Amino acid sequence: MVTMIALMGEQTLPNFLPLLHYKPAYVLCLYTSTTRQAFERLQKTIQRHGDLGCHVSGLSVEAYDLDRITKSLKQYLEQKQLSGRDCLFNLTGGTKIMSLAAYQIAQEWQAPMFYFQSELKQDSLIEYEWQDGRPQQVRRSGLSCKQFSLADVLDLHLGPGKWQETKGKHGEGFRFEQTLANLLRAEDYEILQNIRLSDGQMEIDIIVRFQNRYGAIEAKYKRTTGLDIEAIKQLVTSTKQLGSYIQRFYILTVPLPGYQQELVKLLNIRTIVLESYRDGELSEEDRQKFLSAIAQVLR
Repeated sequence: MVTMIALMGEQTLPNFLPLLHYKPAYVLCLYTSTTRQAFERLQKTIQRHGDLGCHVSGLSVEAYDLDRITKSLKQYLEQKQLSGRDCLFNLTGGTKIMSLAAYQIAQEWQAPMFYFQSELKQDSLIEYEWQDGRPQQVRRSGLSCKQFSLADVLDLHLGPGKWQETKGKHGEGFRFEQTLANLLRAEDYEILQNIRLSDGQMEIDIIVRFQNRYGAIEAKYKRTTGLDIEAIKQLVTSTKQLGSYIQRFYILTVPLPGYQQELVKLLNIRTIVLESYRDGELSEEDRQKFLSAIAQVLR
C-alpha cells in the first residue's frame, strides 16, 4: 500500500487532485503554523469522501529549517516501517525548503516523485523515477479526477459546513441567473447557485465547474448602463477565499462604458454582455456568445 507524502501550502488543490488520481491508502501531510488550517480543511474533505478509503495524517514542521524538516519526516516514515517502494512524494506544495527536504529523502530512498503542473487549461502530473542515482522524468499524464466536485472546492477553501446553497429570490434578476445556469447545465457543467458563505454577508450567484476548472459568476440584470460597484466588490471579495485557480465572470444585460470595462479587466474579471435577454430568453447569438466565453476559459 502506497503512502503519499504531501507538502501543504496555502493552495490545497495541488494536494487534493493528485490524491483523487493516485488513490493512495495513506497520505502524510507536512504543514506549518501558517498552513495548519489548510491541512485541517483538506483532512476533513478527504474524510467526507468515504469512497476514497484514504487515511490522512499530519506532521507539523518548521517552514524553513531544512535539517529539522528532514529529520522529522525521515523519523516519522521509519517509525511506520516504510521504505522507498512504499512512498510517493508530491513535491508541489509547501515552502521551497520543505520541497528540498522531501526531495533529499526521496533521493536517499530512491522513491518515486511527481510534480503537479497547472498551466492554462491543462493540468498534468510530471512523474519521476530514479535511474543510476539521478531523477528521470518517466511520464507526463493528465489527471483522472472524476470524483472531484464543487462541494470539494468549497470544502477545501472554506471548510465543510462553512457554506450552503440557498434558494434564489424571485424577480427578473433571479430569472436571468437561472437562464444562465440552465444553459451551462445543458452543456455538462456542474452548477451550484446562490452560495452563501458562513459569515452570511457574502453570496455567490453561480459557481460553475468543468473537470478540474471552476469559476464564479455574478449575474446582473440591468436596464440602464453603468457598473454596479457593489456587485463587483462582492464578486472579488467572496472569491478571494476560493484559491488562486478560480475564474471570475461578470454577466450583465447592458454594455459598460470603455473606462469601466478596463477597470473590471484590471480586477481579472471577464465581462460578458447579453443585451438580447428578455423574459428568461436569449437570442441564439447571445447563447453561443455566453457559452463560448465560458468554454474558452474552463474547457
